[in-house]
Amino acid sequence: MFPVVKAILKRVKLQWKLSLLVLLFLPLLVRLGYWQLDRAVDKEQLLAVYQQQQNLPAENFEQLILEQHSDIHYRPAILNGIYDQDRYWLLDNQPRQGKVGYEVIMPLNVSGQWVLVNRGWVQASRLRSELPIFDTPSGRVVLQGYFHIPSKNAVMSQTNSDLTQEWPKRVIELNVAKIEQALGDAVYSKVLRIDSDNPGALITDWPMINTSPEKHYGYAMQWFLMALALVFLYAWAIVKTDRHNDRKITIKDNS
Repeated sequence: MFPVVKAILKRVKLQWKLSLLVLLFLPLLVRLGYWQLDRAVDKEQLLAVYQQQQNLPAENFEQLILEQHSDIHYRPAILNGIYDQDRYWLLDNQPRQGKVGYEVIMPLNVSGQWVLVNRGWVQASRLRSELPIFDTPSGRVVLQGYFHIPSKNAVMSQTNSDLTQEWPKRVIELNVAKIEQALGDAVYSKVLRIDSDNPGALITDWPMINTSPEKHYGYAMQWFLMALALVFLYAWAIVKTDRHNDRKITIKDNS
């Protein structure tokens, strides 16, 4: 057994550059594969939570607050309030079907409590200086949808719009603390995504997840296959090195 190990180590030493390359990239490829598997599981759990919450009956916002539900993400709710027509946010960098646009976030006054309402998507103009124009219902409206926790943009959060910017404010993430500063009042931390038949609804075909679990499983398989291919190529290179050395020895002996 010892001579076999010694021979293998000798071949590895002869291919030290390739061995170093494999040592660096093989763990990376395997890790990327498991990372995609973890993301697939996370997406499956997220879809399961969404489906579970969506099966619950819609409750009035005041009742949800009174009962102090801890898990309100994706929870159907009914709100009765008045839009603030003059102050709203345009959530930037929201492409739909290859078109650039914004999601319109507007505060709704519900019995003295400000709640952010995502009215949906609107296409952006060709010029950045031209902001989208749309109608907003006046007076009291009854809205139905589900609550959504706004995600953080860790890369772009530092470039968020300044509080001195005129209305509407164009932002790249919803920062509740900055929104409260802009309104000068407290704001409910979740955002209501309204249904398509609601007053003031724009395009509301909300994408639940950007990538399906099946795609993540496919990506994981690709990374694992690349790792396997790297192992096979390395083994072939080691065997080829051994055969090449054997031929050199044979030629030397014959001479």
